[in-house]
Amino acid sequence: MNTTLEMMERIPFFSGFSHAEKEMLAVGNRSFVRFKDGEVIIQQGDFKNSAVFIILTGAASVRKEEYRNHIIDYIETGSIVGEAAFLVNGRSRMASIIADGIVEAFTLDRNTMEQFDCALQLKITRKLAEIIVERLDKMHSAMAALID
Repeated sequence: MNTTLEMMERIPFFSGFSHAEKEMLAVGNRSFVRFKDGEVIIQQGDFKNSAVFIILTGAASVRKEEYRNHIIDYIETGSIVGEAAFLVNGRSRMASIIADGIVEAFTLDRNTMEQFDCALQLKITRKLAEIIVERLDKMHSAMAALID
């Protein structure tokens, strides 16, 4: 079985982190979570759990309450979910994320984040901000394609 650190080494999100920083993040596997098939990783509307999840292995579906019978998107190994609620205190979850088979994820909550030095906190925050900007760019392109 792969360790959390070995799985992190293969995920693009962690590519800018030093080996020592990855070890700090993965210490004691406190940041490792396993979900069973059909288990809820994130529940839409939840504002109490603001952890971010980085999928280390497996896949999941993205669903919205308004469209219960439809899968909005699929996420796979390397995907990051929950970044908006993690970065913006008190923000409720925008969608539900449901495990499609076994999912192993790195998770980080605010309490754990606050234990890291400022440089590591800044690095994590910048990486998450980059992901949000990339998603906005993708959404804008998709909207522009609809208008054309």
